[in-house]
Amino acid sequence: MSLSKNGKSTDSTINKEVQTFHDKSIEETLDLLQVDKKGISQAEAEKRIHQYGTNEIPDTSRRKWWQLLFNQLKSFLILILFIAAIISWITNHVVDTYVILAIIVINALIGFVQEMKAEQAVASLRNLVVSVAKVTRNGQKNTIESKMLVPGDIITLEEGDSIPADARIIYSKNLRAIEAPLTGESVPVEKNDSSIEKDTALADQSNMLWKGTYIAGGYAQAVVTGTGLNTAIGAIATTLKGIGNVKTNFQKKTDILGRQMAIISIVSTLILFLVGYFLRDYELDELILLCIASLVSVIPEGLPAVLAIVLAIGSNRMSKRNVIIREFTATETLGAVTTIITDKTGTLTQNTLTVRKLWLPDEHEWEVSGEGWKPIGNFYK
Repeated sequence: MSLSKNGKSTDSTINKEVQTFHDKSIEETLDLLQVDKKGISQAEAEKRIHQYGTNEIPDTSRRKWWQLLFNQLKSFLILILFIAAIISWITNHVVDTYVILAIIVINALIGFVQEMKAEQAVASLRNLVVSVAKVTRNGQKNTIESKMLVPGDIITLEEGDSIPADARIIYSKNLRAIEAPLTGESVPVEKNDSSIEKDTALADQSNMLWKGTYIAGGYAQAVVTGTGLNTAIGAIATTLKGIGNVKTNFQKKTDILGRQMAIISIVSTLILFLVGYFLRDYELDELILLCIASLVSVIPEGLPAVLAIVLAIGSNRMSKRNVIIREFTATETLGAVTTIITDKTGTLTQNTLTVRKLWLPDEHEWEVSGEGWKPIGNFYK
């Protein structure tokens, strides 16, 4: 495709081959993206939207209501209860059947309600944030929803702005960006518009801005080079899709418990049958009914409901402390954590460190009081 100086296309579309822009000059970058500093036209923007799609990363983590409901029935313990209910029905123990099924339903409803609330809370938080971008098209500056940005758009960024897409800086003044969401480094990095070596690592590409990061200070104009999944953070999201779901610590334990109870139930029933048939000489029909009753009685029908109630209470207490737990069995998993080892303090914490002790060569150990950034405290031997 060729593009005239006014930003209008004269033939097909931009080559979708992956390009690197940090090693290109400003003029080369603009030429590759077929745009000038006045920006593309609105017609061209609409054409590129159809080609590249909207500037959004699909939310694949959101689950449908039926998925949440089905998740409550995947436990091995629940499977055993279903088997127990079927056996009770076959042997005309109707009351036992209804009791077991009622417990299964109560257990499923408790988990479903808790996780549905969490999903709705997460969705409402997403809806609170409507990201916008200051874009220049046909020489006119406008504010649009960031999801409507396309490669080749000229954007303006100032202190406090969220960077809406991957972009190559074409002009900057005292520019600093916080890239902790992408690189984990909490200290703002200096940015400029100079081209750099091609093999420079992403975290060191000082002339690039990345979607999902923030402007800490200064001013910049930049040309969008990647949107949606064609961004650095989009590549991470694509990789994460390939990670399968792993059972929580709680689910693993309940599955083990279910298998243990199934083994105990089957073994004890088998022993009962052998003793009754060979040593006690019971009638076969009577013995089978007795064995089935024993098989069902070993299963603690109320256990899943009790576990669900306990976890729901834990999840509810966490919600009162402004913690959203999307899968309420994770409450137990969180409680099982004893140690977190990480070097990304700026990403996971408030970005403050507190010194408690000092060791100096050939001197005593010093105790230090005070908290974080507050200039209050003393040194003690």
